[in-house]
Amino acid sequence: MDSIHNISIKANMGEDFYLLLGDFLDEFYKASQAIKAMMLEEPPEDMLVAEYVPFLAATAHKLANDNRFAPPRWVFDRRCYLPGGEPFFGCKAQGNLRLLFMFISPPEFKHRNLFVDENVLVRV
Repeated sequence: MDSIHNISIKANMGEDFYLLLGDFLDEFYKASQAIKAMMLEEPPEDMLVAEYVPFLAATAHKLANDNRFAPPRWVFDRRCYLPGGEPFFGCKAQGNLRLLFMFISPPEFKHRNLFVDENVLVRV
């Protein structure tokens, strides 16, 4: 079983964060409710890229909300918020795309000053 925690370990060892996240989401969406909760339970390790822990916290928070179970308590830890007050924009967005992302980002991401596409966790 994959987990949010395992994403952080593997990414810290040099694996691609976004590929790991995609693999995690594929497994998450196929799992039972009980397994889904377990996949979010353990917090990520500290990570080298500043936005990764807040991104994983926002991911866990949104997935829990979408599946109608309480988010794990760790998603509200101070380290799960983007440090320094500078926003993060997915896709290295510029100009009007930034404005769009500020409008459509899921609340669990906006709450952490992360602005992404509304479909950031959707898999095809």
